Amino acid sequence: MAISKFGSTDEAIAGGAVDGLVFEALAQAPFAALLFGTDADLTLLWRNQAHAVMSDSAGRAVQHLPLFEAFPPSDDGEGAAAKAAIEHSVQRIKESRAAESLGPYRYDLRDHSGAYVEHHWEMNMCPVKQGGDVVAILQVAKDVTRDVLAARLSDSLKRTAQSTAAVSYFSYDRETDVFIRSPEVDAMFGFAEGEAGPNAQSFFARVHADDLPGVYEEVERVFKAPTGEIASFDYRVPLPDDGERFLRIRAEVATDPDDRREKLVGTFVDLTDLEENRQSLTRALELQKALVSEANHRIKNSLAIATAMLRLEQNELQRRETIDPAEAAAALASAGARIRAISDAHGLMQMDQHRTSVFLKSLVERLATYARQSAGISDDELSLTLPASDIALDSDTAITLGMILNEIVTNALKYGVERDTGTDIRLSVDLSDAEFTVVLENTKATDRRALDIPSTKLGSMLVAQLTDNLNGEIQSEETADAYRTKLTIPMSYIDGRR
Repeated sequence: MAISKFGSTDEAIAGGAVDGLVFEALAQAPFAALLFGTDADLTLLWRNQAHAVMSDSAGRAVQHLPLFEAFPPSDDGEGAAAKAAIEHSVQRIKESRAAESLGPYRYDLRDHSGAYVEHHWEMNMCPVKQGGDVVAILQVAKDVTRDVLAARLSDSLKRTAQSTAAVSYFSYDRETDVFIRSPEVDAMFGFAEGEAGPNAQSFFARVHADDLPGVYEEVERVFKAPTGEIASFDYRVPLPDDGERFLRIRAEVATDPDDRREKLVGTFVDLTDLEENRQSLTRALELQKALVSEANHRIKNSLAIATAMLRLEQNELQRRETIDPAEAAAALASAGARIRAISDAHGLMQMDQHRTSVFLKSLVERLATYARQSAGISDDELSLTLPASDIALDSDTAITLGMILNEIVTNALKYGVERDTGTDIRLSVDLSDAEFTVVLENTKATDRRALDIPSTKLGSMLVAQLTDNLNGEIQSEETADAYRTKLTIPMSYIDGRR
């Protein structure tokens, strides 16, 4: 400060230099100060260096210019609103002779290129009086652009969080139980608008009974914790409609600037969708493990059946004094066909939430298709009639039934395939409430084509044993020109009710 020419501070005051000191103080102050007249143009009389820097107008000759010519408002509505607010404030100050505060208002300033740059201001307007009249106004301005933009960004983030992540905000006063929150919180707890009231107790009452003690403990802990400690708890909320929500709170204790009371402030996050998806995935994983275990069990059983059939073929051949290589090869081919029947059933297995199953029609169609291909006959020569409805067989039943059908169809091929003329084999399947029936008829071939199908007792033994496993009955009839086989099994053994 330029005090030296007055000597000491006391001398300066004694010499009537206080006004000069005030002027020097304003000129050198770090805050922006502007002095303008109260005439119609609000003529700019003086400004300090801080104002020149803040308004990015250092070096510009603005003194004696009308205020809004030196700093013209932008053409948009906000610039006009700020200009009007200043003019109205000047008029009130002239009438009341009292200071006023304005803002924040948006009043953009031009940069060196002439383009407007966004600015927000808070202003204190003080009257300067001479002879009882207000002759000038001292304006002290603060650029609050950063604060306004930061608040705007924060509001945007809050709105975005609320709209995209089901986040809702709250403030809780533990002493008064007053619970200030966004409307979404009431909806999370299943309350209609206005139903819950201003206090938190009704919300605590809806927390799951098993989770409520933990909620109270966490609230108590965070109020005793050092400043900045985060409260974190997840809990369930049973709803009146028998639904359930899964909520998460993240909050900390802060002092309310209005009443200086400590309050828990933070957010609710609705995790219901995520939790339901997690539970669904957990159930799916458990089901998958169970089904894999069941599939492994079925495969183990099927391999045991295949091994037993091979041993039976082996024992049959070993009982003979001599083994014809052709017979041995045919026996292996027969065993292969039986294993293929098991494989077909496995290939058709489907896993659902309850069991591993095979649809009946698919199983019969696959066996018929393989039989036609192996014998080289057409669809007409081995015709297939299926019921209108279908049924899912459990995997064990499907394997057993597949092996039975393989044996009786193989037998029909053995005696019913003509060498040159058309073959006539008819396979029909029927379902009723009481029983499952398969009828296989074939006309005896008058000029039978020899197929690589062995004549052993093993096939008949298998059919008898497997049919008995399903509590079924098999009947065979022979006429002069045809064979007929009928398989009957109670539906309780087919649909899994046994």
